[in-house]
Amino acid sequence: MNLEGIITALVTPFDEKGKIVESSLRKLCKFQLNKQVNGLLILGTTGEGISLNLEERKLVAEIVVDELKGKLPIMVHVGSSNINEVFSLAKHAVDIGADSITSITPYFFKMSDKEIFDFYLELSKNVPNDYPVYLYNFPTATGNDITPEVIKKLIEETNNILGIKYSSDNMMRIQEYLKLQNPNFKVFTGADQLFYPMLCLGCDGLVSGNANIFPELFVTVFKSFKKNDHKTAKLFHQYGNEIAKLFKYGNIPAIKAGMKLREIDGGYVRRPFRNLCEEEKNKLQKEFSLIFDQILNLKPLE
Repeated sequence: MNLEGIITALVTPFDEKGKIVESSLRKLCKFQLNKQVNGLLILGTTGEGISLNLEERKLVAEIVVDELKGKLPIMVHVGSSNINEVFSLAKHAVDIGADSITSITPYFFKMSDKEIFDFYLELSKNVPNDYPVYLYNFPTATGNDITPEVIKKLIEETNNILGIKYSSDNMMRIQEYLKLQNPNFKVFTGADQLFYPMLCLGCDGLVSGNANIFPELFVTVFKSFKKNDHKTAKLFHQYGNEIAKLFKYGNIPAIKAGMKLREIDGGYVRRPFRNLCEEEKNKLQKEFSLIFDQILNLKPLE
């Protein structure tokens, strides 16, 4: 699986009582497929994965795989600070036919480099030797960072750790990852506002929560870059920055509100999040409409 390009960090749609809405989830899968994204990451930060219990996480994975198997690469986030849950979710992802897994570092408790290394090494051994595993580094959220030295050692000692999603604006760290110069190890940024510069440095793509709202915008950046059409790539990247300013990374209630502005049903957020109030939604709609109209007038928009 040569994964690259736009990986949408898919939201999980809930009803007002916090129950998963299967019909909406299936529609979201079809929408993303039609917009030609390169893959989905489910049950991650934007998917509110850690607010779901074990059986709910498995249910979401089953629905998405059933809807998209063979049509679009699916990466299942299996991360938790409960290691037994991580391994249970990893086995389940393999069993249902998901294409790959990713896991955030264990969080809250401060981990040493050796503990982080051991965690990912054990995870890689709990799935088949040829089953793709991706690291997920979000140090400001977890309190733990995956160093280049740890990654280098993991690449040397495993066959199936194939890449990393790095959710930070630390460009120096990204460049340190890229210096590993392993052609089989993919580096994805999770920072929409750095997407084009990161492509220029050698990153393989973007994992984006904002692609729930406007996937074709980010797809156009990537396709244009691959065609060496840097003028178009830079132009659409600038508009991607404007979208990112409105729907700041990690602001899941705003992302779901933005989806509704495009008449995409992302459902409600689950507590402890709160949905935006009417005043906030009205302000967001006014700001979004200005950018939305400008983007739709641009050519080419994939």
